[in-house]
Amino acid sequence: MIRVGILGYSDIARRKFIPALLKSGRARLEALASRQQDRSAFPNNGLPVEWMTYQELVRNPAIDLIYISLPNHLHEEWSIRALEQGKHVICEKPLGLCTASVNRMLDAADRHGRFLYENLMYLQHPQHALVKTLIESGRIGQLVSLHSEFAFPGPAAEDFRLDPCQGGGAFHDMNRYPLSAAQYFLTGERHRFTHGSSEMRNGLLRSLQAGSLTEYGERFTFMTAFDQPYRSFYEITGTQGALRVERAYTTPADAFNRVAMTVDGRDGSFVVPPSDHFLGTIDHVCGLLRSGTWTNEHLRSRELAGLADMFLDGCMRKEDGHETG
Repeated sequence: MIRVGILGYSDIARRKFIPALLKSGRARLEALASRQQDRSAFPNNGLPVEWMTYQELVRNPAIDLIYISLPNHLHEEWSIRALEQGKHVICEKPLGLCTASVNRMLDAADRHGRFLYENLMYLQHPQHALVKTLIESGRIGQLVSLHSEFAFPGPAAEDFRLDPCQGGGAFHDMNRYPLSAAQYFLTGERHRFTHGSSEMRNGLLRSLQAGSLTEYGERFTFMTAFDQPYRSFYEITGTQGALRVERAYTTPADAFNRVAMTVDGRDGSFVVPPSDHFLGTIDHVCGLLRSGTWTNEHLRSRELAGLADMFLDGCMRKEDGHETG
């Protein structure tokens, strides 16, 4: 069993990660660190674990793996601290706020021989592997484009995601979803920024939409936004058909979902049974730890960071009135 410590008792840790961890047959919860040491202040405070400070957790020899669920601007500092203490790390996305930050984190992981996993949990839902299989089998013909949108009405007024100083904003909060979908599904790996726009309000990036072309001419477009009706989907178009997945990034663990497919105008959709992608992620990471084969995961995170920088820089330069390539 992989012994896990939780660094940051966030909403996502309470609602999703910890319940999945308690169901895992490969890992177990050992300790939890929070800035607030009064356990009575939290729901689920009956967890049978030791509560401690951040520093105590990263130094604890009884911990193999630390899950970091802190505000975005703290990811780099505490991931590196944990790695330097010989811990493997699952860090919430975005791993870092820029490519340089991500590279420092992954360099530390490589230097200490530890695994640093950016928590793209949604990819462990089997519906996405099904979509990839359908694409690779040629069911929709040659891949032409991928379009994705992720938006929701919040966050709440006190949420760190509304604070630019804590790495807030719609792009930092949500970009890894559509960008990792492009990385997962598209054949081309090199993207050329083609267009983009963003909305800033009170110093906070509230929405961003952009597009690119891969070296194989595949079109990729996406949008991330706060203050809009909820949507979370991707749509992939080929020369003979199309695939679409709703609730793609936030599929509930107990929900059936649908991979909508049309080929030459005929419906060929699939129903996918429930799956807990948080539990799938925990077990996936444990498997990689046992095998020691995480080099490709580190490479993926470096590439994602570069892609995010390209889109953010392209949109910001456009908004500032500069030419973009």
